[in-house]
Amino acid sequence: MMKRKYIKFLPIVIVVIVVVVFLVYNNHPNNRFYIEKVNSKVVKRSNWQLRTTEFYLKNGLRIDSTGILPLDIKVGDSISKEANTQKFNVYRKNRANKFKLHKVYKKL
Repeated sequence: MMKRKYIKFLPIVIVVIVVVVFLVYNNHPNNRFYIEKVNSKVVKRSNWQLRTTEFYLKNGLRIDSTGILPLDIKVGDSISKEANTQKFNVYRKNRANKFKLHKVYKKL
């Protein structure tokens, strides 16, 4: 009888573990983005999640764009930021094929 009680709670425990792992996995790149100095190009974008677009940088970091904070970033743009700040610069190539400051953002 006691074994059946534990079996009833097993799916709940599994769901809680999956949610915790997802939250930790999702938060890790955000912490790295804050801590590290960045000078990298956007190499890929993905919008598999509803209402979120992820921009992947050459150095392995990621920037998320949401409906709350829409970002005007394109593949090929260059991202620059100092360490320990959420403020970053987006540079885009102009007609002369040189990078010019496009916009400054502060990631939430």
